Amino acid sequence: MNIFERMLNTQALMFVYVVTGIIMAKTKILKHEGRSSFINLLLDITLPCMVLNSFNVDTDINQLIAAGEIIIISSAGFFIAWVMGKIYWRKSSPNRKAVLEFSTMFSNAGNAGLPIVASVFGTEGVFFASFYLLPARILIWTVGLSLFVDEGNFKEKLKLLLKTPSLDVVFIGLILMFSPVKLPSILSTAIKNIGNMTGPLSMMIIGAALGESNLREAFDIDAFKLTVVRLVIQPVIFLFLLKAIGVKDILWQVTVTLTAMPAAANTEIMAEMYGKDYTFAAKCVVVSTIISLVSVPILTLLF
Repeated sequence: MNIFERMLNTQALMFVYVVTGIIMAKTKILKHEGRSSFINLLLDITLPCMVLNSFNVDTDINQLIAAGEIIIISSAGFFIAWVMGKIYWRKSSPNRKAVLEFSTMFSNAGNAGLPIVASVFGTEGVFFASFYLLPARILIWTVGLSLFVDEGNFKEKLKLLLKTPSLDVVFIGLILMFSPVKLPSILSTAIKNIGNMTGPLSMMIIGAALGESNLREAFDIDAFKLTVVRLVIQPVIFLFLLKAIGVKDILWQVTVTLTAMPAAANTEIMAEMYGKDYTFAAKCVVVSTIISLVSVPILTLLF
């Protein structure tokens, strides 16, 4: 089975999970106030377990070199996205500009991207994706946050950064990877099985959010423009650029897949928290998420 078929099957499966989430929201099985508990379960438990499991393998020097390469690629990619955002949205209204620049720079690579990478590229893909996301974890609470606020307390930003479980487990995983002591098989199996919940759980949460939205009100020309930049222009540029410079296949494939994810789920939260247009932010997340279910498999035809 080639990458397109695997991605198509994965997205079809994710679509089923999304529909399940929509049904849960519409039938009030999962109410709005209860969704935060599911989000905490995802961010604090299942996602960190999936990342930690990717480090619980034997790793050679070539993989470590490749991990260093993907950190460099990721950092360069975020810089390019930051420049693109400044150029594309320079004439936008102040309340929307922060949302558009943030969404151009950051995708939903952690919540939605990692489960997809796990399904299509396996444990090795998650291993590289975890290193790809290292710069994102840092930049989202520094550069990303600065888009919404004029001034910020550096110590508070640092505390938020250090409290990110998915970042913490990367360092735990590195210690585990280089340690001669391995986790007991029962614990390893438990971590793996809990991590496997991430894909269905993340998509059901996204579905529940869509179920609470009025899709007829989601139409907004700026949201669609952002979606084109987020889902088409950026990943296609990175695909041809990385292939042209001879980056290893799995590295550019994981990078492009994560770049092609929809707008980051926490865009709306940050917009509301700092007095920006959070209704518009929600539209960007909804529109890009729905279209990504189709656009990502199509993109892999270029792989």
